[in-house]
Amino acid sequence: MSKLPLLEKNAYLSLVIKDNGLWAHLAYTDHNARREYVLSDFTDLHPLRHRLDDDVFTREFWYNYFDNLERVFNWDIVDKGKNSIFTFHQFKDEGDGVSGIRVQIDDNQEFFDKIFSSIRDFSKDISLRVVDDRYMQETLEELIERGEYEDIMYVDMDLMDFSIFRVRKFYDKKEKAGKKFFSRAKISWKNDLSLIDSVKDSRFKAFLGTDLNSKEIFNYWSNFVLNRVLTSEDPNILDILRSYSTIQNHSLFRDNKEKLEGFGVSGKESCLIVSGYIPQVLGKPRTLLTLIDGLELEGSFDCTWDLDMRLLSYGKSYVNATRSMDVILTSKVMYPSFTKIVIPRHKFTTPNKVIFNGKIESLEQKESEILAVSCKFNYIDLPDQDKFVMSGVLKEGFKIPPERGAGIDLVSSKEGKRYESVLIDARPRPIVYGPDSYSNKSKLQNWMK
Repeated sequence: MSKLPLLEKNAYLSLVIKDNGLWAHLAYTDHNARREYVLSDFTDLHPLRHRLDDDVFTREFWYNYFDNLERVFNWDIVDKGKNSIFTFHQFKDEGDGVSGIRVQIDDNQEFFDKIFSSIRDFSKDISLRVVDDRYMQETLEELIERGEYEDIMYVDMDLMDFSIFRVRKFYDKKEKAGKKFFSRAKISWKNDLSLIDSVKDSRFKAFLGTDLNSKEIFNYWSNFVLNRVLTSEDPNILDILRSYSTIQNHSLFRDNKEKLEGFGVSGKESCLIVSGYIPQVLGKPRTLLTLIDGLELEGSFDCTWDLDMRLLSYGKSYVNATRSMDVILTSKVMYPSFTKIVIPRHKFTTPNKVIFNGKIESLEQKESEILAVSCKFNYIDLPDQDKFVMSGVLKEGFKIPPERGAGIDLVSSKEGKRYESVLIDARPRPIVYGPDSYSNKSKLQNWMK
């Protein structure tokens, strides 16, 4: 089979079924014209979760799904012949057909076998793939070979399952060769009831910042688990979910310390990739708080978000680059944005003092100032510009481990790596929660204000 020419027009449809969600991504590329984008759609299967053991995923279900996807994307995807024979419309041009379709199913998805069989029976044109530990290992190991990072940690935060996959590059002095080391850590609940009962853990209230009694916490949590929402502005739900996530992350770190420690402080260029249902509800600042405190992170690293499962959809295609047999994608569409995270070491306990003074320079607007203050979780949005440079120095006494000094510099470009925010976590270490929810509420307000 011949390889795809780099400059050839192409469109490819990839679906991911995971955690009772169905993500669809249609990637279009015309590298000769420098056009490249991904159309995305999400279908929540959660309302069907109690019927997934019935014949939900029938031929009619998939007919209707792909018909609807055509309208959502405004793209001709399918052909229906006589006797309802279903085939995919072969790619001709932008908006007209796809060169192929792939469906990837997470191995933890409920009723995996029935869903897998239904797709296989529906169309022989669909390529099927299982997303399991081996798939994640292969993808991350190939990703790290791209050369930009030497330490990649992928954190998947779903309600029922928390998973961390990590790949590190190292030099084997004995064999005098570069090697990769893969590790994973997981924690799972058997069913909804065990997940709901998790709030009875004595550690739960140690992180909680909401003044609720045990019965109220149980009611809030059980309703959230059984009637999962995609977004929430309820402060009680958000705080309970933050507390739960911090405990889960800390449990993973405590039980797998040798696998997870050293991230961000090894001196290697590192990247944290965050995925899953929980970050969609919590939002980025709260999610980062649970990760930093739960995994006891420090140092300096990049963070990007795979909330729409784009990396799972096209990770293999991206790392294969010009060797890809389906579609050739660049980092611009794979990683739409980054957060630069800096967690310095210091002994400074006086609050609300400027500890970082930086500047942002670009051709689009005048030079602007950026500040971070002591004892705060400084999450700062950066300007949405084609290109800018941010630079600054931390106050004396603040050092970025291991030996990175006190300077913070980055270059953001929409054609390369676009930074949407920077986080400077200037809270004194160790981070201490408690002794009660009232104290936690005060601390959280001070940290996040």
